[in-house]
Amino acid sequence: MLQKYNFNSYPCPVCSGTATKNLYQIKGFTIVQCRTCSLVFVNPRIDNKELYTLYTTQYFRNVDNGYEDYELTAHLRMKTFRRWYDEIKPFLKTTGGSALDIGCAAGYFLDVLKEHGWEGEGIELEEEMLSSIRKKGYRIYNTPLEYFDKKKQFKLITLFDVMEHLPNLHLNLEKLANILDKDGTIALVTPDFNSKQRKIFGKRWFQFKPKEHIQYFTEKTLRKAVTSHGLSIIHTSHSGQYADTSFLYNRLKRYGFTAPALIFKSLTDILGLSKRSWYADTGSMLAIIQKKD
Repeated sequence: MLQKYNFNSYPCPVCSGTATKNLYQIKGFTIVQCRTCSLVFVNPRIDNKELYTLYTTQYFRNVDNGYEDYELTAHLRMKTFRRWYDEIKPFLKTTGGSALDIGCAAGYFLDVLKEHGWEGEGIELEEEMLSSIRKKGYRIYNTPLEYFDKKKQFKLITLFDVMEHLPNLHLNLEKLANILDKDGTIALVTPDFNSKQRKIFGKRWFQFKPKEHIQYFTEKTLRKAVTSHGLSIIHTSHSGQYADTSFLYNRLKRYGFTAPALIFKSLTDILGLSKRSWYADTGSMLAIIQKKD
């Protein structure tokens, strides 16, 4: 319930501007666009001091925010992470060494990194998931990125579906720049406000989760944010994830598309596609970032 949280208004996370225009009202939140740099963000929103509490308990088994059952689709997530690694690999300056996966959830991408010879570590705030991953032998930290005080530098840093959650954006980007090795690479996936999906679905775009997704980037606004920290975007592309009919049916129902969900399920049953999976564009972008030369 929203009433248990304190709310606060914040300037634009990218340019600190205060002039905005209202775009959408979604689930009691206002989504605005900065009139100076065009970043789209939630304002007002849950206060920074309380925001991280969303992620510490039952985030991956939650019907109000987060994921209903993250591990139920482990096979699809592993296929997605293997594909993302293959997309990242051509841009890496080194293909091994120390790696940090921020928001590592169940540790599936750490497993992929291990398959490719990396020494993977992670950051995860959710208490049950944290305990589970540590049992697999990975070194996992339970502190938000902006407070991460590890002196080590990493050859690869990944943030998959994380950037849209981060308060104090410039503190987090400064931290990333400090812990990134001079020959290192940052790879991130985040919802793209310029995507076809957002333009088609408008306020019903499933990426609009204003309790937790507090900012929505485009390539332009993401580039502006990272440039001021000595970082450079060297590549962007559309990004998605593997899905099967059960996953898509449940997603459509969850986000209010009940009739299309029933039609979709009927068609896939008739066509014998209920056991198949495929890679679907989710309206996200993959960005590869490195230090400026």
